Amino acid sequence: MAKRTSKKSTTSPSPNASAIADSQLPVEPIEEQGGVKPRVYVHDACDDHPDFAFSRYWYDRKEAREGITPWVCKKLRPGDDPTFGAAAKSEILLPASAPSDYMNVHFLTRQFDETLPGFEKHVMVQTKIILDPAEPWHVGYERVRGYAKSHFAGDFPVILIAHIPQIVGLKGNGSHVHCVVLARGITINGFTPACTVLCSDRGYSQALGAWRKHCKAEGKGA
Repeated sequence: MAKRTSKKSTTSPSPNASAIADSQLPVEPIEEQGGVKPRVYVHDACDDHPDFAFSRYWYDRKEAREGITPWVCKKLRPGDDPTFGAAAKSEILLPASAPSDYMNVHFLTRQFDETLPGFEKHVMVQTKIILDPAEPWHVGYERVRGYAKSHFAGDFPVILIAHIPQIVGLKGNGSHVHCVVLARGITINGFTPACTVLCSDRGYSQALGAWRKHCKAEGKGA
């Protein structure tokens, strides 16, 4: 059984199912906004799936919400060093119906924050997938990317963020890729209502099952 914890967060277009942004997203300075941060429930990695963790984020208050923009900016640039502080690779996957404006990560997250109604509690989910240290990290990244594109990006915007400490000679928690999945779809008219299934135990089970199926199809894992 997965270990589960509950804590507050500290925090080129394609004709097919998704459009893909540049491989490195521009990161603006993090703005000090204050306000209520989303809460997070974690289905942690465990013996049954040591490479896969799933977190879902929601608000327990309607007022004074901080928004997801500072959190995403921090994931994209986790360090302060001007050269080595950014994620090794990052990009956006979008549903085919999304306007191209949403390819900009700052437009995407700010529009999400500004248009999320107070009655909507669900915000996003995040999978953290640990990469196999026995293979080049870009191989693992492409595997995660294929999974995110097939399972999430047909319906929801996805921000992929790769943290690879070793390429800059740093110690860390191992190379891994975050799939940040916003809980609202995007059509030509903007965001849809939040998806309650995505942000639930059922959404977790579906995401884990899809990851296992994807790995098996690629000859990786059981």
